[in-house]
Amino acid sequence: LFLAESISGDTAVGHALAYSHAIERLAEVEVPARARVLRVVLLELERMYNHIADIGALATDVAFTVPASRAQAQREGLVRLYERLFGTRLLRGTIAFGGVKHDLTPDGADALRRHLRALEKEFDSLITLLIDSGSFTDRVDTTGILSNQVARDLGIVGMAARASGIDADLRRDHPHDAYSSLRFEVPVESGGDVRARLMVRAREVEQSFRIVNHALEILPDTPLRSAMPRTLPAEATALGWVEAWRGPCVHSVATDDRGQLTRVKITDPSFLNWPGLTHAVPGNIIPDFPVINKSFNLSYSGNDR
Repeated sequence: LFLAESISGDTAVGHALAYSHAIERLAEVEVPARARVLRVVLLELERMYNHIADIGALATDVAFTVPASRAQAQREGLVRLYERLFGTRLLRGTIAFGGVKHDLTPDGADALRRHLRALEKEFDSLITLLIDSGSFTDRVDTTGILSNQVARDLGIVGMAARASGIDADLRRDHPHDAYSSLRFEVPVESGGDVRARLMVRAREVEQSFRIVNHALEILPDTPLRSAMPRTLPAEATALGWVEAWRGPCVHSVATDDRGQLTRVKITDPSFLNWPGLTHAVPGNIIPDFPVINKSFNLSYSGNDR
């Protein structure tokens, strides 16, 4: 799990969870209901801090310092809360085989609700400030367009795909953990430009507020972890998947005749999305490259595999 969390440092929950799913399916272990809900909470909290940070980074790249500062302050407030609730700023070490490592106390749940209630208003004000600024929208409208057809041809996934009109999300289409019990919508934009990718991020943060609040309402009283077997089945394979904040993290695992892991194949969403950046850049002015690049925010971990 430590290695899985290290694949992409800002996707510690996403990759740890995808790997855990694969191992749990291999071992035929059922995760307790409370842990399944808490896993959703952790994954959505990871989505929130990353999207908010990237929205601020987009403002930074066009020298719009006020919203950039507000976004970074919002992100910092979140990760400080995570450290207080779970003992870790970036949520590393929270996922366990068979469940989760950290519970959320009633007081912790109340603190999370209060913080998100205040943050929701601040975040709405941040997005309004950006969209109402003509100098900002001039830089993001029709910049770095990735058309729907090119996105489909390249197999673009996740947030970048949804910004180009592809309505796909594993949380809804192939639900994992407690997502099938939660109410949420999948944001989709048709423009395929920097503004579309910005708005998908913004709308996903809004949906994360909704998902986390609903999850806290239905948090059941069960154990946090199920016991794992001492050995894995021999000559078996399994697949684990998660819709992380960039897109799908998929882990395939296989064992040998002794039940030892013989292969782990990892697909990070950035591995699939890097070609999209090369198609979105041509035809734009040179100063727009940082804005386009940041709107995709691809991980180099995906480029190395």
